[in-house]
Amino acid sequence: MRHLALTMVAFALAAGVNTGSVALQSRTGVMTRRFGARAWYVHLGLTLPAWGAFIFLLVDLGHHVRWPLPAELMGAGVALLLVGIGLWVATFIQLGLERVANGYFFGRGPTEAVEGGVFRWLRNPMYDSYFMVFLGLALFKANAVYLLMAAESYLLFNVIEARVENRPFEHRAARGPA
Repeated sequence: MRHLALTMVAFALAAGVNTGSVALQSRTGVMTRRFGARAWYVHLGLTLPAWGAFIFLLVDLGHHVRWPLPAELMGAGVALLLVGIGLWVATFIQLGLERVANGYFFGRGPTEAVEGGVFRWLRNPMYDSYFMVFLGLALFKANAVYLLMAAESYLLFNVIEARVENRPFEHRAARGPA
C-alpha cells in the first residue's frame, strides 16, 4: 500500500507542479519576465523530474498492489487501451510538442484555440486519453488499483488542470473575435 500512496502522491505532485507553473505564468508572467525566452525550458525543468518519478513508480504499481478484477474483462481492456492510445497519438499530432508541454503560456508555439480534429468531439482529448488508458490497464491487467489511478487522473486533469489551461481561450471566446 505504501507504493500506491507514493505513486498517487507523485502523480498529484507532477500535475500540481505543472498546473502551478502554468497558473503562475498565466496570471503574473513572472517566468517570462525572469527567464525571457528560456522560461519554457525552466517550466520543463520543473515539471519533467516530477513526471519521471511518477512514471517510475507507476510502471511497478501492479506488482506491489493487487486488487483482482475478473479476467474476462481483458478484451475490453485491450479495446480501451487501443482507443486511449490512438486518441493520445491523434491529439499529440494535432497539437504538437510545444502545445502539449504548455508552450503557449511561455511564448512558444501557436496561440489560437484548437477547435478542429478530435477537439470537435472532445474538450480535453489528451486528458480523456489518460483516463481511458488507466481504465484499460485496470481491465487488461485485471487489477482495480488502476481504477483508482483513472479517478485521480480525471480529477487532476479534467477537473483541475483543464480549468487553468483552458482559461485564456475561454476569456477570448467571451470577448469575441479580435
